[in-house]
Amino acid sequence: MIKLIFKYLIIFASIFLLTQCDYRTSSQKRFSRTLDIKIPKDVEVIKDEYQDMWQDFAIVYEIKLTREEMSDLIKSIKDSKFYNDSAFVKDYVTQEMFIEQGDMKAVWAKMDSGYIFQNDFDRDAYSAQIDTINLVAKFDESHD
Repeated sequence: MIKLIFKYLIIFASIFLLTQCDYRTSSQKRFSRTLDIKIPKDVEVIKDEYQDMWQDFAIVYEIKLTREEMSDLIKSIKDSKFYNDSAFVKDYVTQEMFIEQGDMKAVWAKMDSGYIFQNDFDRDAYSAQIDTINLVAKFDESHD
């Protein structure tokens, strides 16, 4: 009888832990680390979506920033190892703009309404658009 109760207790505890624990790295930390920037901590999150497609997935993270937070984010972008101060994007990012750092080839570039990030992806694609006019930042990650 005690073994049966113990067995059910273990099953219940396992189910509880699996349903209550968020084992995914937060989007804020994930994009900060990968895009080599510092996303302010207490921003208004507009969207934080994880889309699971079997072995593939997509993450969409969109935030609203104050003017001060945007200023800090811009400084962080300019300090990023992927920032190309001579790159200006009108239509799309070109191969000549990319900066290679370790195993990732990517670029932060200036555009009319803010900044854009894109990597030269194999299976993991990252992109970001920082709208300095409307104070909104949108980050995307997909694995194919």
